[in-house]
Formats: sequence, structure tokens, C-alpha cells
Amino acid sequence: EDVAPAVMPSATELADALDRDEIMVAFQPKVALVSRGVAGMEALARWHPAGAEPVPPDLFVPLAERHGLIAKLTRNVLRDSLAACRRWRDRHPDCSVAVNISPLALANPELPEEIEAALAEAGVAPGALIAEVTEGVVIADPVLASEVLTRLRIKGVRVSIDDFGTGHSSLLSLMRLPFTELKIDRSFVACCDTDREAWKIIRATISLAHELGLDVVAEGVETAAVEARLIGAGCDIGQGWRFGRPMPAA
Repeated sequence: EDVAPAVMPSATELADALDRDEIMVAFQPKVALVSRGVAGMEALARWHPAGAEPVPPDLFVPLAERHGLIAKLTRNVLRDSLAACRRWRDRHPDCSVAVNISPLALANPELPEEIEAALAEAGVAPGALIAEVTEGVVIADPVLASEVLTRLRIKGVRVSIDDFGTGHSSLLSLMRLPFTELKIDRSFVACCDTDREAWKIIRATISLAHELGLDVVAEGVETAAVEARLIGAGCDIGQGWRFGRPMPAA
């Protein structure tokens, strides 16, 4: 059967897909580099419309943000992610799941209570959830971001700064906000075995993060050579095709 290429969907199509639970969640492993144990998973939203090519997240997530659908998308992803994590923790009690929080979702002052309710409904401890936010989020409204993230930390949810190194006020973000984890952007990791400047940035970032008591995750690890360099530099966790591609919860 011929399959149509991915095109920009309409807001109505996305709203219908959310109502029908067509937006699925795939999970990519986060692996402790020294022990090679699975530390947790990152939840990644995936949309596969019937009879068409998958719609990439960089198309449908901004569409959701523009048309008031991001709260529902976030709720659906959070619900499915926590349900999956609850099943994993029966066999892997320390397994966590990381969920990306949109800047618009983070601007909702009721978000901490909504996440607390979702955790209770799923029967998952707050420490099993990692809320991932990008640097751009905290730059847009640092006062509200600080309040919401601090309330999440008080409730026991961990907070990760994603795509570190690609924003403009990283050090201020680290000083002012209650992060527990730092994710080094794949643009540095992918080339760190051949690009000396990228490698210097990675080593300095790992050192800085550890000084601040943060766990460090390297995204985009694809080769044994990069993995070995990261282990040598003391990086805690790796994520990328070297360990596993995004996959269904089962």
C-alpha cells in the first residue's frame, strides 16, 4: 500500500489524534556508563497517522503549542509514561522516566499539582519522574519557571536541564533553578572524538555539573569510542543509538 509523505497537519487533525490517543510514546534507554545498567528512559512522543508517513515531533509539538493543545499533549504523554514506568519498576525498582515539559506547559502555575495527581493515579513515586526543560524555557520567564520547578522539586520530582550548551544563560540557570540533572546536547557529543573544542566543552561541563551536585547525561552517544571517552571523563549516563533506539514500552 502506498503511503503519503508527512505534511504539516492541521490543528483539527492533531486535536482529533489526541482525542483518539493516536499520539504514542516511545522510550529511549538512559544507561549508567560504568555499570551498563538501565538508569531510566526518556519518553518521546510519536504520531503515526493511518495511511500516512509519521509526523515528526518538530512539526506537531509547535503546532500543539500554537493552538492550545500542548497541555493535553503533555497530559497524555505523562499518563502513558508513568503507566509504563509503574510496570517497569515491578522488576527495576530504581527505573525512572523523563518527560519533556513544553515552555507553555511550564507557564501553568497549576502544573505541579497536575503532575502530583498523575503520579498518584499511576501509583508511581515522585522520584521516578524527571521533568526535562530546555534552557530557552527558563530564559523566557525565569520567575515563573523558578516557582514551578521549585514546587516540583519540593514534591520530589527531579528536574533536568536539556540541550545544555545551546542556550544563552546556562550558568545563571544552573545557579538559580533546582536542577538535579544536566543533559549535554548531542551536537557536542556526536563529534567529541574528533573535535577538540567540543571535547573541551564536554569535560568542562561534566566538571561543573559534578561541582554543583548534578548527574550528567550525554545525548547522542553512537559509538564505542565516544562511550569510552565519556567514561574516562566521568560522565554518569549515556543515551543514544549505542544503547538503544526509541522503542515501545514493552
